[in-house]
Amino acid sequence: MPHTPILIIDDNESHIMLYGSVLNDAGFSTICARTSAQAIELARQHNPQIALVDLVLPDGTGNDLVATLRDQNPELRAIVITAYASVDRAVAAMRLGVSDFLVKPVDPQTLLNAVTNARSDRNHSLDPSLMTRDAPPLGGLIGSSRPMKRVYATIRAVAGSVATVFVTGENGTGKTQCAEAIHALSSISDGPFVPVNCGVLSQGDLGSAIFGYASDAQSERDQEKIGAAQMANGGTLFLDEVCELDAMSQARLLQLLQTSSVIPFGSVDAHPVKIRIICASSTDPLEQVKSGKFRADLYYRLHVVPIHLPALRERGTDVIEIAEAMVIRYAAKEKRPTRTLSHDTKTLLQNYTWPGNIRELMNLLWNCVMVSDGRAIEPHHLPTHMRENIPLAPIHTPQISLPTSLQDYLQGKTLSQIEREIIEVAIAQANGSIPQASLALGVSPSTIYRKLETWGLPARRSRKV
Repeated sequence: MPHTPILIIDDNESHIMLYGSVLNDAGFSTICARTSAQAIELARQHNPQIALVDLVLPDGTGNDLVATLRDQNPELRAIVITAYASVDRAVAAMRLGVSDFLVKPVDPQTLLNAVTNARSDRNHSLDPSLMTRDAPPLGGLIGSSRPMKRVYATIRAVAGSVATVFVTGENGTGKTQCAEAIHALSSISDGPFVPVNCGVLSQGDLGSAIFGYASDAQSERDQEKIGAAQMANGGTLFLDEVCELDAMSQARLLQLLQTSSVIPFGSVDAHPVKIRIICASSTDPLEQVKSGKFRADLYYRLHVVPIHLPALRERGTDVIEIAEAMVIRYAAKEKRPTRTLSHDTKTLLQNYTWPGNIRELMNLLWNCVMVSDGRAIEPHHLPTHMRENIPLAPIHTPQISLPTSLQDYLQGKTLSQIEREIIEVAIAQANGSIPQASLALGVSPSTIYRKLETWGLPARRSRKV
């Protein structure tokens, strides 16, 4: 039972009566406002922890009101209600960090579920003390770069929550390992971890793989199939490449999130489940929403805690840490002597762009362990296309001596000239390694690559072997 009332803001009296009746019957206390001004005043007086906000109000927009209420109380959980499920409105609400997005007419049970979830979010909110910069690696994740430390910190902070997590990143960046680490640290780690790769199943099989189907004597389905959502009961359901779900499966997943129950195909019986959902995508889910391929309301439900995994080329020396660990692992697996990486090999690994990310690196190292006959993996063990690449074409590096004053150094130079000089010096000091230079400058490697292209300086050149 909440200690403070739920604030309802709507200019329609019948809606206020309906929402209030549903919540009061469920044991909640409520206070009501018809305008933004009334809501702000009531929020100051009663400090509500949950607010139901209509998007269209006589004296302003619901999104503006949510922003104001959250400025007053950052812990407030807002549930936005609208008669028009437009993508733009949903995206704007998402950016405000609201707890839920409901479309009128609102079913009483859906409203209760939204309020219950909002209360649960408050009771399992992220622990700021766990958001440290020096968080060590987790599970199968390897690397100590700053981007990965932020990932580890977020994983630790969200593990104790019941919030859904949306992991993004290029193919091969370790999204499955990230989901496994969240599950392993959670309070349901003793429960099952059930992964489903939505990108490899046909549209006809995908829905039944997740939700199952009932037996049907009039079709080929003469036996009941339990879907992954029921199999994950008491644990975690991981939906990889979730943006590949078809429209029907998206609707069923939304129903699962709203009601915490699964209805198998061909059945009318709902099976209650208690699961934590983690999903992942190698494409930008918001772009999928804007293009109409992914439901805005489903995205909103799933995108509660986002985690973005950086590409391997953006992780600096992590590639060496991962490579050394993998070489030891594969040598033990293949019962071969432990291998080391030569200095030249490390340089090549460091300066390669890794379009396939960690997956490409692992396959490469497994091959190297198999074909190398000495104690070290040398450049000639690497693929030809890697050996032919030199990290950086020769660049004229300005010899910048320390000026007597910053003003003397800046005198007569444009901003673009200063930027170019600083980037060129950083690359030279990193011995041609763009990932290392990017870390020193605090920017992503892709930013430097774009600058080099603009200046007509290729990031690599080839040499004939």
